[in-house]
Amino acid sequence: MKWVKTTLLSVIIILFNFFYSCKDIVFNNPLDPNASKDVLTIIRVIETALAGRGDLSFDGEKIWKIDLSGNLVAIDRESGVVIRSFATDPGTGISFFRNKIYICNGEGENILVSIDPLSGDILNRAATREIQAGFLTAANDRLLVFDVRSSGIFEYDPETGDSTRLFEISGLNIGGIARYKDGILISDMNTDTIYLFDLNGKPNGVFSSPAPGVGGLTVDTSDYVYLFMLDGKIYKVSLP
Repeated sequence: MKWVKTTLLSVIIILFNFFYSCKDIVFNNPLDPNASKDVLTIIRVIETALAGRGDLSFDGEKIWKIDLSGNLVAIDRESGVVIRSFATDPGTGISFFRNKIYICNGEGENILVSIDPLSGDILNRAATREIQAGFLTAANDRLLVFDVRSSGIFEYDPETGDSTRLFEISGLNIGGIARYKDGILISDMNTDTIYLFDLNGKPNGVFSSPAPGVGGLTVDTSDYVYLFMLDGKIYKVSLP
């Protein structure tokens, strides 16, 4: 009987220690704001005359930015100097795709606007059916679109209107999205965090913004990432 009591007491102590130690464990949830984050390497900080919300897009030479006032601006990616500027529809998302600028407004109607990047003329306003596009980025022969209503990432063909749901991402206050290698980068303005997902929605990286107030982002052909801060600075960074 004494042996049974001793064994039972030992089991209770072991279980108590186990559960007590578990309270300090931070489980490896990449979307947990307390989870560990990797640090981005700053290449340079670019001053611009721009500010506020609205995503970025790289056209192979220049960086484009749209905002909710309808300012569409192309800037030099190294100096931040304005190269081209047009007044157009308000937008939150932007992508250079098939030699056109596409913009969408996650706070407006289900419309995708295509624009001539040389003249600024609006070429088309196409209804996106059930998708309320808030952000978009080019991916091979399709656009990747964030749907504000469903919090889903979709493959979307602007010519046909066909779409395929890839995955859902909720709980983020998105500032911008950009294709990066085989995945997609998404910035969260609430936590100044940049997430890297594969196209099945699996998180492959979590990075701290180098400065507060991260908004839009884009990626150049050398895989450098450009992070736009709401105060107008652009941080050119590289991922680990």
